Amino acid sequence: MMRYIRAEFYKVFRRKYTWVALIVLLALEGLLVAGWVFTNANGNHVDFYTGAAMLCTMLSLGFYATLLTCDMVFADQYKNSTMKNEVAFGLPRSRIYLGKFVVELAVSLLFMAVMAGFYLALCWFFLYRDPGQDAVAMELVGYSLLTALPLWIGVLSCTCAFYFLVRSNLWACLASLCVFMILPTVIGVAGLFVGDTGLRPVLDFLHQHMPTVMLENAPYIAGDWAACGQAWIVGAIWLAVFTAVGIAGFRRKEIQ
Repeated sequence: MMRYIRAEFYKVFRRKYTWVALIVLLALEGLLVAGWVFTNANGNHVDFYTGAAMLCTMLSLGFYATLLTCDMVFADQYKNSTMKNEVAFGLPRSRIYLGKFVVELAVSLLFMAVMAGFYLALCWFFLYRDPGQDAVAMELVGYSLLTALPLWIGVLSCTCAFYFLVRSNLWACLASLCVFMILPTVIGVAGLFVGDTGLRPVLDFLHQHMPTVMLENAPYIAGDWAACGQAWIVGAIWLAVFTAVGIAGFRRKEIQ
């Protein structure tokens, strides 16, 4: 397993795609902070707390980042017929699946750490600061990241499963988006249409415990550790369910 993981790390870090994507994302963060610096120079007052709070509201973008990291690691293996070579070589399919997922997770965490650290450093050095508010801002960021992490991992497992089960990377992306972005809206709307029936509480419960909904609410309930614990439970359920489905489906899949 470790040899396979090292080989996957070697491949993903040798790709220009990985580094270009990271540089572009960091440049966009720099552009955002530069815009605030420009407005501050013209009479505005954007401070570190505002910048940190903005980070918390943008954490849902991490769900879309799972599409990016899965694409980096999977690298069109069905299209390029390299998956067939790995299977023909005799590698257990569970090792292939879990090895790629571990690398996807590691790359995602690396991107998260670099991007969050870079953004907060820019805000710290270039925006107005208030010692009292700065401490509150860091507590908010810490809570939001701790809540977001398991939800990101759960959605990553969903995206990884679709990449293995669907031959086309494009359709795998679309299927994953339908699950973690569109499904919550569908459930929420369905809850409105059923009225005061016995199905309404079930749909409301499912809607409130979808990863996107939980993460959107996180900045507004900072310090609610019960909600943070629920996020870890939901993330663990998504991880277990989609990993089991992905491995089971990949074992039965005919590789052409």
